Formats: sequence, C-alpha cells, structure tokens
Amino acid sequence: MTAGTPRMKTIREYVEAGVLPLDDLKGALQLAMRLEFATIPPYLCAQWSVKDDPDRTEGALHRIVSQEMNHFALAGNLLAAIGGRPSIAHADFLPTYPADELPGGIPQQLPVDLKPLVKHQLAVFMQIEYPEFPPIALLRGRPPATIGAFYDTIIQTFQKLEPAIDLKAHAVEVPFAKPIRTVADAVDTIDRIKREGEGTQGSPDQPPEEGGSGHAHYYLFKELYVQKRLVKTGGKWSFSGAPVTLPEVYDFASSQARPNPSTEFNRTLSKLLVDLETCWTSGAPPNVAAMFQLQTLGRDLIKRGIRPEFRWDDGAA
Repeated sequence: MTAGTPRMKTIREYVEAGVLPLDDLKGALQLAMRLEFATIPPYLCAQWSVKDDPDRTEGALHRIVSQEMNHFALAGNLLAAIGGRPSIAHADFLPTYPADELPGGIPQQLPVDLKPLVKHQLAVFMQIEYPEFPPIALLRGRPPATIGAFYDTIIQTFQKLEPAIDLKAHAVEVPFAKPIRTVADAVDTIDRIKREGEGTQGSPDQPPEEGGSGHAHYYLFKELYVQKRLVKTGGKWSFSGAPVTLPEVYDFASSQARPNPSTEFNRTLSKLLVDLETCWTSGAPPNVAAMFQLQTLGRDLIKRGIRPEFRWDDGAA
C-alpha cells in the first residue's frame, strides 16, 4: 500500500459484519473489482500459451477470460451506480504473483501464478472457481466458499439498505447485461457474477438467459484436467464423455534481461487501466485497441519464452 492509502477490509470482515453501511458497500464492491481482476492475468497467460490445440481449448479459455472481464466491469458499474468511484489506475490495484491468497484475504493452498496451461495450473484454476453448492461441494464435504458468502453479503446489503441508484452514472457496456436502474437490477447483476463462475444450484450449467452457453468455469477447467467431457446420463452428471486432448503449449519464465522485455506490455496494461477508469468517471468508451495490443504483446512475450509481468508503469498515468 502507498502512503495514505486506507487498509482494505478483508472478505471475512465484510461477511461477519452482515448488512453493510453505504461506505462499506462501496468498499466491498471495490474489493470485488480487485478479486475479479486477480484471475485475469493467470487465465490470460494460460490462454496465450496455447500452441497446438486439437480440441479448441483456447476457445474455452477465451470465453472464461471474457466473462471474468465482464464480472470486473459489472462490479465497477455497481459501484458507480451507488455513487462510488472505481479506483483501478494505480500500482496497488495490480496483484503480485505468485499469490498465496486472493484479494480480500482468501487463502489459496495452491499458489496462484502466471504459468502455461498445464495440469497443475488447471488444478489452481479449479481451486479459484470451486463451487459452494451441489453438485460439487457436498461431494467432498467442503464448507461454503468465502467468495460466495461475500457476494451473498453484498446482495443482502442491497436488499436491506436499498441504496439510491444514480440513473446518470457512467457504466461500461457488458454483453447481455441490463442497465442498473433499480436495487433488483443490482441483485441480478451480482447473481450473474456468481453463477457464471460456479454454475447454478444442482447444475454445472450457466443460466441461459444471461447469454451463457455450456458449463460454468469450474467445470470447464475440470474437463481439461481430467481430459473427459462432462455429460449427463440417466439424470446424473459425470466426467465420462468424449476424451479431451490437452494442447501443446509454450513454456515461459521470468526474464532478468535488460532492457526489460515487458516494458511495453506493462505500459500498455497501465494505460488500459487508466482509460478504463475514465469510462466510469467521464463516460469515455473502452480503449478496445489497447486491449488487442496487450494481447499481441503478451502472446509475443510468451512465444519468446518470457513471462508477461502485469506490473504498473508510472509513465502511463
């Protein structure tokens, strides 16, 4: 944390507090933005590492990354809708990898790092997206996920507090997302974030009304991990479908070369965050060109065996 930056509360603190006052609701939504963003660099590096792809695995990764970006934007839209200001254009917003916990103090048994798409990394991704309810959670007796309880606390706060919704608030347009004009809209938005990652109660599928198709994130990662498609037979789900061949990938590692080969990548990432923040503060459109440039630079680094850094560059501010 930089000097003068207030300490961000942990997810446990928010959950234990129950219904939050307005300032804490704003803080929780800012934390939700950090939480959703923290998964994007690992997922992107896995996607960019794909070399030879017989079963179109990169397409599944692309879909997951796109949805995580949408979740990040939706959390920002929620924050702006209740009079908050998303704060993402600074060094403290970017996670440091490897990470033994996700933002908000969520411990990770398997460290979250920037790695190629290999089986160990898929296990890390399954850990991040682990569902809090059946059909998966009860199979192993795992208690409810802290992330799910966090989002439930945000939903409960919207329902109990009924904060005023600023109908003139700037928002980032997200596919299949309706504008946030009421508390009910806000609750639906948070529910979408939860369900796209974990599935719905009793099913691994995403809600079709939200534009989702196929399984939620956890199940997509597990299909790759066990190398079998998830199918429903006789009313029961199992990983017993067609075989899945994992792609050949580019290996990569941190570089100590000078000048730093990630400089342009970091500068582009930082400029992208600066521009994204202005979407909520002034209504500017997203810098789509910078998104494609970041992808090109990231893929190029990985093809050269270099790990993208995802670090802040002060020159972009």
